[in-house]
Amino acid sequence: MAWRIWTGLIVATVVLTACGSGGDTSAIEPAPSPSPAVASVEPTDSPQADSEVIDTEPIDSEVGSLTAIGPRPATIDDDGMKHSGIIGDGEFVTNTIEHESVMEQSDVRKYVVQVESGVDVDVDETAREIHQILDSERGWAGYHGVGFHLVNDPSTADLILKLASPPTVDEGCVSLNTMGTWNCRVGSQVFINSDRWWYGTPTWQNYLLSDYRAYLINHEVGHYLGFGHLTCPEPGALSPVMQQQSIYLNECLPNPWPDVTGERDG
Repeated sequence: MAWRIWTGLIVATVVLTACGSGGDTSAIEPAPSPSPAVASVEPTDSPQADSEVIDTEPIDSEVGSLTAIGPRPATIDDDGMKHSGIIGDGEFVTNTIEHESVMEQSDVRKYVVQVESGVDVDVDETAREIHQILDSERGWAGYHGVGFHLVNDPSTADLILKLASPPTVDEGCVSLNTMGTWNCRVGSQVFINSDRWWYGTPTWQNYLLSDYRAYLINHEVGHYLGFGHLTCPEPGALSPVMQQQSIYLNECLPNPWPDVTGERDG
């Protein structure tokens, strides 16, 4: 989407794996005006993005206000991807807040959010934004009894989501060829490229950054839950969350949530 970053809202990134599909053909509401969109590759995503409006209730307007605005892009590459040029120091700060799932589930996964020093976002605001995504009834919560509990102790976490500068993501994703651009999931860690978090991707340029971020998180966490990549089922349909929407849509419509496509029903 040609998107613009809204201050009031909330790897995938493209991962190197394959998965999910959908049935609802409604589209998410385009942003009132264009601005760049975020994309990611989970090199378990793999780098290789009119009808009825989907119920995409916006993320709390007070959440994400500190995480929505990135630095002025240093470069825009030939594919329209924005790059900040920032380099972090490899040190991470962990969220201090905690949030339990609002839904009772039998398989609760504890997770933390970490932000690399040098990436100018507030870690607790970012954690709140991510928790609203993971704890949404439109997301993976409820899939085979799975729930998500935000904790503040990494030693007790089942899953760690790291928001990091592009060079650090490349190091964490090892041989997944994230190329300074994409995101990835490695084992129980998700690496989120800060440029994608801030700027999105051209495939999402006409839609809200908060929706792109929901897609990115749901895509990478989908890999963590064992899902591989999926492709566009037919022109005009909603893209599966496990489609690499950061890279291509193939005539499908952008979609951030797995419930509307039936991906979590398996």
